Amino acid sequence: MPKKEDILNRKDSTITFPGSFWDKNITMPFSNVIFHFSTGGENAIGAYMLQIVRPTNHTFRIYSHGDDCYESISLIVWYMDKNRPLPPGTAFDPYRDADFERRKAEGFPPPLYPSQVPTPEATKEQQKERDKYWRDLDYITNIKY
Repeated sequence: MPKKEDILNRKDSTITFPGSFWDKNITMPFSNVIFHFSTGGENAIGAYMLQIVRPTNHTFRIYSHGDDCYESISLIVWYMDKNRPLPPGTAFDPYRDADFERRKAEGFPPPLYPSQVPTPEATKEQQKERDKYWRDLDYITNIKY
């Protein structure tokens, strides 16, 4: 039986999740992954859990990173969008400065995936720098984002 792994690869924009039973793990571009939520049983137990549709046989993989599907997908999209700052949490703290400098060098590109979740920088100083960049760009190019 292959080792079952869940990997969110922000750098390469891929996601790896287990295949069914003894099938190999599935790795695919994040933009091609189909997510949906469970409806639960007759009593709604297990409802609103995030699931991934496996492309091999259209079975489902429960993919939980929060209390419900909305919290899970918000965290996953936030993390996988390498044009956004890293999500909050101590696990990402050692990487925040390098990630900010990388995005700054790239000119703070717009988000890859649409989201209504605000994604501020880790510090107020970084947020001011990002906001200043976008204000200056709007002024120079007269483009609204």
